[in-house]
Amino acid sequence: MPKATTQVCCICGADPKASPSFTALLEPFPASSSPDIARLLSTNDVPQDAHIPVIQQIISGAEERLRALDAYILPLQAALAQLVQQRADIAEHLREHRAILSPVRRVPPELVCEIFDLSTAQSRDRIPPWQLGCISRTWRHYAVEYPPLWSYLTVPHFDLDENEITACLPALESQLCRSGTALLDIAWPIDNRSPDSRILDLLLPHSNSWRTVAFWPEYDDAVLDWLEPVRSKLDSLQKLQVSPRACRQPVPDVFTTAPNLHQVRLPSIRLSGGDSPLLYRTFIPVPWKQITHYRGDCQFAQHVEILRSAPNLANCALYGIEYTGSIAARETPLVLPQLRRLCLDWDGFLLPIVASNLEELCCPYSNWIIPRILPFVWRASCTLQRLILWECPLSAELTITLRDLPSLTYLLLVNGRHDEADGLAFFATMHVYGTTTDIRPHLKSMVYGYVHWDSRESHDSFIRMARSRFEASASRPSATVLNSLRLLSCSRYLGDYSPPDADFKARIRSLQNERFNVAFLGEGETAEYLRCREF
Repeated sequence: MPKATTQVCCICGADPKASPSFTALLEPFPASSSPDIARLLSTNDVPQDAHIPVIQQIISGAEERLRALDAYILPLQAALAQLVQQRADIAEHLREHRAILSPVRRVPPELVCEIFDLSTAQSRDRIPPWQLGCISRTWRHYAVEYPPLWSYLTVPHFDLDENEITACLPALESQLCRSGTALLDIAWPIDNRSPDSRILDLLLPHSNSWRTVAFWPEYDDAVLDWLEPVRSKLDSLQKLQVSPRACRQPVPDVFTTAPNLHQVRLPSIRLSGGDSPLLYRTFIPVPWKQITHYRGDCQFAQHVEILRSAPNLANCALYGIEYTGSIAARETPLVLPQLRRLCLDWDGFLLPIVASNLEELCCPYSNWIIPRILPFVWRASCTLQRLILWECPLSAELTITLRDLPSLTYLLLVNGRHDEADGLAFFATMHVYGTTTDIRPHLKSMVYGYVHWDSRESHDSFIRMARSRFEASASRPSATVLNSLRLLSCSRYLGDYSPPDADFKARIRSLQNERFNVAFLGEGETAEYLRCREF
């Protein structure tokens, strides 16, 4: 006899005769027609005995239908899960093969390396770019073979024990190997002991490749006599930094023979008795006549001594000055014919500097300094073009100073919070009308920075001032069009970026809608300005 065949659903495998049809299951479940049952559903009443069989029948019917639905659903869910997994596999297969044709694979190696260089530039002084080796085999090869990525070396801290230094040495050796023939930038923490001999054996033989060396003394009696072996072996050294702690121990005479050393940053020096040595330049021997960039944190007399020894300075920042009138009174002029940029703190404005080619003057802390700017500029006999004032109050003294600097074309002005009246008065005086009384009509570029500026009237005054300068035209011959206006929104104490207020952003947008070149600086740009505050 032939075997009996059983018909099953091609989708779920169920016996179509054993359960309700798929269409029937999609029909709404019938509600109870009994008013008594409807009442029991909406109350907490106890059902009568006559109602119990009816309710049990309803429950039995619902359970049967639920089982029938599950009989359809479970196989469909399994099939759907397989389809979803299949789709995910195909999507991954598609992504992998599309990646083969991705334009990034055709980016030239030198461009990839340049991107690596730019993206790690701000962090390499703290963390070597090891993570670049984890992207792909090809990009790892690019990174490993690109020496500039590995040329910034941070020497292990001196307070590490022998085992910790042993653990750090392989990474340092790897960086040196990968840096190849690239010039090296080295950050070197030091104290009153010589560094571990293994570190010296590793780094001193590469002294002719040192481009920048920054020594960070932990104590004021830190010693550098272990540098003697590099004497006359610093052919590539361009920048020397010893900061920020005051020194009590002389620096060995190893840097005067560095033919390309042009930039130095030096600390204050103190002897054990508290007095400074008579000759600062012999305490930290440097080839001063070839130095073009100098930053010093020392006393008035020491600055005078350095400036007399360095006639070719082009960029200079002087801090930590302790002025005494008797010293300043007898000083002859300090002539610096090559000086272009100068950064000074309070007493620095009393230095008898004559710099006829000085173009830029920076004041990192401008409070109380404004009255000293004009006498300094006149004494320097220069035509100042750029003025940078950090933490500068808006005042009548500032207005007078700007009025008497007719050659200014660039102004960076950053203040904290200002009184509304001061803001209204200052921005009103900076408004241009095309008359001979306009203040700085030739100003081409301006950066204005602030902290939590919420004065609406002051906002309006600023907008009117900006619009007047942007709209300056040939009909007002004494005025020159402002080319660029940037807003620097800072957090408290000028620590970092702070998002601008929405209302002020809307006001600035109104200027942008008039096609004026005005914008807020972004977070990265703000960080860069703040880093350059004390150049």
